[in-house]
Parts: sequence; C-alpha cells; structure tokens
Amino acid sequence: MPPAKTQVSMETTLAAIVAHPTRARAFTILTERTASPVEIAQEIGKDVGHVGYHVRKLLQLNLVELVDERPVRGAVEHFYRAIERPFVSEEEFAALSVSEREIFTRYIMQRLVADVARSMDENVFAARTNHAILRTPMLVDDDGFEEMCELHIEMYERTLDIQARSAERMTGSGEEGIPAISASVFFELPERRYGEDKSEDKDS
Repeated sequence: MPPAKTQVSMETTLAAIVAHPTRARAFTILTERTASPVEIAQEIGKDVGHVGYHVRKLLQLNLVELVDERPVRGAVEHFYRAIERPFVSEEEFAALSVSEREIFTRYIMQRLVADVARSMDENVFAARTNHAILRTPMLVDDDGFEEMCELHIEMYERTLDIQARSAERMTGSGEEGIPAISASVFFELPERRYGEDKSEDKDS
C-alpha cells in the first residue's frame, strides 16, 4: 500500500525529483502513461533495481501512485502512474540551481526529439495537412520576454482543456483517439558569434 500522505513543499519536491537523472526520467515517463520499473528500466537502459529505488522515492513523495499489480514468473510486477501533471511556476523553478533545471529540460528535449524522429520514421509526421510546426526567431525586450512566457502558459492551459473535452467526447463515441504530442518552447539564445550564418533567421 502507498505510504500515508505527508505535506511536502514544492521546492523540496522538485529538488527530490531532479536529485538524480534516473528519477527525473522515470517521473517524466509516468506523467505520460502507466508503467512498471521493469518497463522504465528497459526504455532508458538502466538496471531494474536502480530504477525501482527511484520509483519508490517518487512514491514516498506522493508524486506517483500504485495502480496495478500483476504476477510475472513467480514475482509481482508493480505499475505506477504520476498523480498529476508536472507544472512548475517561475518561482518554483527559480528555487532550483541551474544544473537542477537543466536535468528536466535536457531530458524533455531528448524525448521530444525522439518523438519527432519516430513520427517521421513511420511517415505520420506530415501525413495530416493540419499539423503544426513553427520556428520564429525574434528580438524582444524584458517585457516582451515576459509576455511570450505568459502566452506559452496560456497555450498549455488551453491544451489541457482541449484534451479534457476530447476525452469526454471519446467516452461517448467509443472513438480510440489520435496519439499526438503538443510541444511549446520559448527560450533565450546566446548572442550571435562573429561569422555565424545569418540565413537561419529566414526559417519558419
């Protein structure tokens, strides 16, 4: 049974998640689907005992929950899922060190690149004419940077609303649904180095 819930500050929770790359990777996977430590270990190429330790840590922090148990070759395989989607406010993110912030950022970007590659390899990325892929280089002031961050948060909130309405419709219709990924990034670039190709600014 899961341990009794305790009050843990978001800053403490985030620090615990990013305390080890395996823990961050396991948590990211469990926000996307139900999985066992065995399945996570196979996906990320780590020892199952090592992964199981970090999943148990997530369980102790009440970030994931046990949802199923299945007998497998004389043992019991445990399946977990994240209790809620991870969303980190600017204040919470600021409480972490740069290296801690980079653990999540780097792994999420790796997963996004892998998602795009798999979609393209299986020839579904551009199969629909109404898919979206946009790249918009820009130069903004501090206020503009803040406005862009707020815009992406609004997009995230609307994305969850659309997903919820889709789930409700599919429950009634029996439609299986279309697997998809919604990604949104906005970040600062370093200053252009002397001699760097300027043609990239024409991409969109």
